[in-house]
Amino acid sequence: MKKRVLSVLLCVVMSVVMLMGCGNKGTDKNGASKDNKKTLKLACVAFNYDEVNDPVAINKLKKLGYDVKVIVMEDATTMNEACMKGEIDASLHQHKPWMDAYNKSKKRNMVMLKPYIHYNVFGIYSKKWKNIKDIPNGAKVCLGEDSSNQARGLLMLQKAGMIKIKDGVTVPTTLDIAQNPKNLKFTTVNVAQVMSSLPDVDICLSAKMFQVSNKISQDTEIYTSDDLYNFGVGFVVSPDNANAKWAKDLTDAYTTPEMKKDINKIFKGCYVPGK
Repeated sequence: MKKRVLSVLLCVVMSVVMLMGCGNKGTDKNGASKDNKKTLKLACVAFNYDEVNDPVAINKLKKLGYDVKVIVMEDATTMNEACMKGEIDASLHQHKPWMDAYNKSKKRNMVMLKPYIHYNVFGIYSKKWKNIKDIPNGAKVCLGEDSSNQARGLLMLQKAGMIKIKDGVTVPTTLDIAQNPKNLKFTTVNVAQVMSSLPDVDICLSAKMFQVSNKISQDTEIYTSDDLYNFGVGFVVSPDNANAKWAKDLTDAYTTPEMKKDINKIFKGCYVPGK
């Protein structure tokens, strides 16, 4: 008799556990169904706040029943950590190679939604020289210290014929320079500080957004990268939200023809709308 009672109790407990598991599947940290989610908390940096908070996209989401809040955060690392903890739903700032490098170094699996919202223009900037052909031997060069932006800058210098990178290296650092005929002197700093180094070096290699945000004259741009479409920027979410209905609604709202016009208007050429 006791064995029968214990067996029945065990079945009841297992059923409750299974029901709880089914109830939690597809829910956010507050227990709301992810397919029925109607509150979106989006993060960005100060520079692209006007993009993420653009009335065109916000109003489209509101018409679909979403309550949207946009907050400013310091950097992509902070955003990713907040997203993994469920403190935000999605962020827009980092480009795909940066996110891939972050995932690799942090052993994470953040997901960038497609289609991309925009692409980051990247260039060489100088207050001392008007043409890359004028850059002298021993010139001082400043790059971003993170792997994706440092690699982008070095590959640009190789494309311009100023250095040669070791064969087979696709994400180079300054240690992977095989030939440096001009004896360029490299320094690396936080990507957000590269353009601040412009008065102290011959050239900086940076995303154009930092030229614009630092109000640096357009005539300092002496070379523009041709790798634009390798550096797409889309909303980044945690892996369990990648296929949620709200995630698709989010990207749809920010990739309309009207939004693309606003991106062109707001960013003065430093972003190119997604396609």
